[in-house]
Amino acid sequence: MTNLDYSKMFTCPRCGAVGNIYLVKVAGNKVIVKQRCPVHGGRAFKIPLKDKDNYINLIQDGVFRCYKCGQEAKQSYIRVSAPWALIKTSCPTHGAITTQKIWGSIYNEISNKEAATPQPAQPGPSQIETMPSENMKFCPNCGAELMDSRSFCGECGSKLN
Repeated sequence: MTNLDYSKMFTCPRCGAVGNIYLVKVAGNKVIVKQRCPVHGGRAFKIPLKDKDNYINLIQDGVFRCYKCGQEAKQSYIRVSAPWALIKTSCPTHGAITTQKIWGSIYNEISNKEAATPQPAQPGPSQIETMPSENMKFCPNCGAELMDSRSFCGECGSKLN
């Protein structure tokens, strides 16, 4: 795969948005990535570990993003608990705090100053109408928009806090 192919893998297949990466795990010769699009919800995919240098900047870009809107988020906390690094990031717009579970060796690489810095999300044409406002609420499980204060999500049925 080329570097261009990896950048396609790290965007939502429906709208092209770069979502928040909330889990990166090394399993054998694969890297498992779980990512959430702010509009379409979560998904998981696997990529070969041997090509890590071709996509490490894409992981860095996705980890430091808000799960609600996709814009750049700031790291506010880190706890290393082998083999994981538990990171909390906070969105300047939503104040939303996201906890991500990143494999320790991957976190060491993305926190390195030599890695590419994350860029703010640029909304694509299909995203502009569906950008969430500050008052909208979203299901933490599937990302569906919640219209009122229900105790269960109307899309996936998960219990809401």
